[in-house]
Amino acid sequence: MPIPTPVFTAAPAAARPAAYEDLPLFALDTDGPTTTTATVPTPTHEDLFALDGPELTAVLDSLTSAQREQLAGPWPARWLYPPRPDDPPRGLNVCAGCGGGCAGLRLVLGVQADTVCVELKKDPTATSTAAGCTVIQRDIKTLDPRHPALLWTRRVMCTMPCIDWTRAGLGAGRDAENLAILLEAIDQVAAHMGNVWVDGSELCTHDDPADCDEDVCYDHMIEPSGAPITELWSLVDDMTAATAGLMLAPVIWILGLRSIGAPIETIVIEQSSALPETVQEYIWTELTTAGCESVQWQNLDAADFGSASNRNRAIMSAHWYRNPGPVTAPRIGTGAAHALGWPPQTRINTRGERRTSGGNVFALNRTIPAVTSKIRGWYCQDTGRRFTIPEVCALVGLPGTYPVTGSRTSQCQQLGDIFSPLVAAAVWGTLLGLPWLDMLRTYLAQIHPTVHARPDPAAILFNPDRTHLTPAVTDADIARLFASGDYPRFRIQLQPATP
Repeated sequence: MPIPTPVFTAAPAAARPAAYEDLPLFALDTDGPTTTTATVPTPTHEDLFALDGPELTAVLDSLTSAQREQLAGPWPARWLYPPRPDDPPRGLNVCAGCGGGCAGLRLVLGVQADTVCVELKKDPTATSTAAGCTVIQRDIKTLDPRHPALLWTRRVMCTMPCIDWTRAGLGAGRDAENLAILLEAIDQVAAHMGNVWVDGSELCTHDDPADCDEDVCYDHMIEPSGAPITELWSLVDDMTAATAGLMLAPVIWILGLRSIGAPIETIVIEQSSALPETVQEYIWTELTTAGCESVQWQNLDAADFGSASNRNRAIMSAHWYRNPGPVTAPRIGTGAAHALGWPPQTRINTRGERRTSGGNVFALNRTIPAVTSKIRGWYCQDTGRRFTIPEVCALVGLPGTYPVTGSRTSQCQQLGDIFSPLVAAAVWGTLLGLPWLDMLRTYLAQIHPTVHARPDPAAILFNPDRTHLTPAVTDADIARLFASGDYPRFRIQLQPATP
C-alpha cells in the first residue's frame, strides 16, 4: 500500500508575500547568526505576541524570508502566520518515534493535518520523514512551547520512551524517590505556567465590592513565571530514571501552549501500561484545572484492534470542549500466521537454547506476544528463517511498504517502540468524531487481505465446495456472520494460504 504524502495548501498571494511560497517546511539549525539584508529590524518573539490579525500579517510581510525563518526556527516559518479558515489543523507530535501515531491518522483515518513531529534519534526521524511526516530532529528538552510559531496549535500527541517504567528497565521510574521528584516537578511546572487557581475571597480586604480589584479579589489563575525551559527540566535532573522524567513533557507542552493562548482541542498521550496511577492522576488534575472538559486514561491492547501482536499501553485521550467518551475496543482478532501467510503450526524461537520461566518458543496460530527489538533474532524453529522487516511491519499493523530506515537492529527497535497505528486511529477517531471502526476494518482488509478482506457472500454461501473452510464452520455459522457484518472473525476461520 503506497504511503501518501501530507498535502499543505498554499496560501493566497493576497495574504502572503511572494517569497512565502518558497519557505522550507522547517528552518535548518545553524551554529551562527542568520545574515539578512532587511530594511526593517527583526521583531522579537514578544513583539509578535503583542500583534494579532492584520497587524501581525503586515509585520511578517515586511520581513525577508530569512528573517521569518530566523524568527520561526526550528518550526515552519508559515506557522508564524494565523491559519486561514480552510487550512488543516496544526498539531505537534512530541517524541514521535517512527511515526506510528501519525500513521494512524493518515493511513487509517485519512486525516490530513499540518503536523510537525519532534524526535531525537536519527533513524526514527528518517523513517517518519520518508513516511510523509514533517520532522524536526531535536531533543525535546531544548525546545520551548511558548513560541509565537506555536500560537495556533490545536492538537498535541506525546509518545515518550517508557523503558524506565517497565521490567526491562527494572522499574526504575517506580522507585519512591524518583516518583516523588517527578510528581513535585509536575506541581512546580504547573505553577510556573500559571495553572493554579486562587480563591480571591481569601485575598480580598475590601468591605465595599465596588473597591474590589478584579485581578485579586475574584477567583483567578496566577500569572505564569516565565521561567526558562532549562529551569523547568532541571526539576527532574535528580531522577535516576531518565525516560521516566520525560513524563514531564506533556505537562510542559500542554500547559505551556495554553499559557500563550494556543487553542488546543485534542490531546493524546501514549505510554507504558506500567505507568503509575499517581502520575496519571497528576496529569489528569493539571488538565482539568486548566479547563479541559474531558480527560480519560485507559489501558488499550493493540491486539483488540486487529494487530497480530499484543501491545498493551496506557493511553490518555482528552478533548478541551466536549466529552467524546472512552474508546471501545472492537475485539478484532488477527492471528499472526494468517497475517503473514505462514502455516499456523509454525513455531517461533525467541531465545535459542536459553530456557526461561516464560518459555522460549511459541506458535504462530494466535496473536503473538508483544514485538520488541529482540524480534531481530527470532526465527522459525524448523527452518531457521527469520522475520523480514515487511513481516515485522505486518505484525504491528503497518503496511509492508512502510519505509523503516536504518540497520536491522534499528528497524526492529523502532517497530518494537511504535505507537500502534491501529490504536492511534481508534483514539483519534473517537476524539474527532469519525467512524473509525469502519475505517479500521477497511485498512485491515488492505494490509491483511487474507484475513480481513470482505468476501462475496453468494460465492461462499452457495458454493458446494466447502473444502477451503475449516470443518467447524457450518452454513448456519456463515449466515450468522454475514448477517452481523462480522467479516474479520469469519475470515480468520479460513485456512491460511501456504507460504
